[in-house]
Amino acid sequence: MDRVARRAILHIGTHKTGTTSFQHWLRIHHERLAIEHGIDIYEGLFQNNREIALLCADGSKQYPTMRRIPEWNTEHWQRHVTQHVLSQVEGPAETLVIASETLSFLRNPAELSALAKLLTTREVTVVVTLRERSDYLRSWAEHLTRDGFTLSDDPNSFAYIQPDSWLADYDSLLAAYRNQFGQESVRVVDYEAEIQANTTVIPGIMKHIVATTDDLPEWHGVFKNSSKQFSEKRKPFLQRAIRRLTRR
Repeated sequence: MDRVARRAILHIGTHKTGTTSFQHWLRIHHERLAIEHGIDIYEGLFQNNREIALLCADGSKQYPTMRRIPEWNTEHWQRHVTQHVLSQVEGPAETLVIASETLSFLRNPAELSALAKLLTTREVTVVVTLRERSDYLRSWAEHLTRDGFTLSDDPNSFAYIQPDSWLADYDSLLAAYRNQFGQESVRVVDYEAEIQANTTVIPGIMKHIVATTDDLPEWHGVFKNSSKQFSEKRKPFLQRAIRRLTRR
């Protein structure tokens, strides 16, 4: 009998499409998912498992998390984090789910090659949730501003939120992952369609991981938003600042 390939499911975001809620749901139900579906969950060293993208980043673009983890490109940090990642990737789980929206920043062939090297012992499926571009950029701008970042006029910046932002270039994102992992290995979830149908993206993601979503743990009402850690009183100021910048 042929041995069933062990899988890695990469859920790469994008940002502002329910990734944190999906991660929260995975953690709540990790025991049941393991028993009933053979699913294990990658446990990261940093919030939202952002260290994996930093392991693969070539430094050509800056990410917000690079400022929070300035040691990301040091030899010691890279070695330590690589060991942590491989300890789980090379573990016995039939299906390992790795959810990290920071992975959606990776676009260059060298970055995707580095990611593939980390996952070489598994068959990879990439799941990406895409949101209407203007809504995504508006929500991303609000997120950045709440976190204390200044919106940028530099087209290469992660804080550039004009309509031609590289962050909303979904074609280049999908092409980069398809070129590395194969056309059929990249699955797209329509954010708006899933919210309208289910009020959450969780079943839309899971249909690419399990044979049927009929017997999954309850997903209704599961909501986790790390960006809610700011004062509601600041909203009018932030929205005015974003409108001024997007009208330039």
